[in-house]
Amino acid sequence: MQYTGRLGLECRDGNTLSAAVTAVVDTLDDFGHPAEMITARAENTAQLQCDHYLVYVRLRRVPLRRASKLPGSVMQPSALLELSLAPAFPGYCDQEVSELLLAEVLRRLLDTVEATFVEWLDTGIALTCEQFLSAFESGAGTSSQPVAAAAARPPEAVGKVRPRPRGKECFTPVDQTAQVLDAHCDRAFHEAEVRKAQSPAVPATGRSWSGLRVSAFLPVLRAKWNRQVQSSALAAMTLTRPRRLRLISHLLFLTALLLYLESAGMVQAARPLLP
Repeated sequence: MQYTGRLGLECRDGNTLSAAVTAVVDTLDDFGHPAEMITARAENTAQLQCDHYLVYVRLRRVPLRRASKLPGSVMQPSALLELSLAPAFPGYCDQEVSELLLAEVLRRLLDTVEATFVEWLDTGIALTCEQFLSAFESGAGTSSQPVAAAAARPPEAVGKVRPRPRGKECFTPVDQTAQVLDAHCDRAFHEAEVRKAQSPAVPATGRSWSGLRVSAFLPVLRAKWNRQVQSSALAAMTLTRPRRLRLISHLLFLTALLLYLESAGMVQAARPLLP
């Protein structure tokens, strides 16, 4: 979405675009949107990048067929100065504020360039410079109409009419907004602390399961070692010769020692895993 306005120029000058860009930069800076980058995309186009808008300033030729109809007292222009505001975040950009900012930039441009008419937005209506500037003035005729209408109403009806908020009154007070922001931040911090407290529960659960596995494996290992010792002892008792019995007893002792060392090493290795 873009907000576009045009100025009809009496003459096409080489310095028109640079003067218009300077006026646009000053206006954006005055309204809190300083230009962060200025790029000349072509000899007749300049792009300005600020925090909320991409601003395009173009110096164009007059098309043969125009969508808007010029007033009878306005001569055909020799060139068009087109200004477009493209919101960088369309979902968070206020339409009314953008339209008013476009109107203010066009008003500043009228003091810089020689224009014959003004087109504000794509309405298909061209206004003279006097008609456009009159919208920024508080005329006596327009202000007298509400006063006369209020005087014609009964006193009861006048008392019930509430004035429309304007300016800073349209926004929520800072104190209320600060309270809402504080409550939102407290909620976010509380949720973060809850998630942080729940995160160590998973490793602790895994460690307990590993300890249970090791403790369940130790009885099996001991039973296996006992069976091997019993089988070796039975084999030694079945041998009748003394020499073979002595050799078998040595082998039995060495086997028992090796099994003990092996089982002790496994127990030592599994001890850090115990809870």
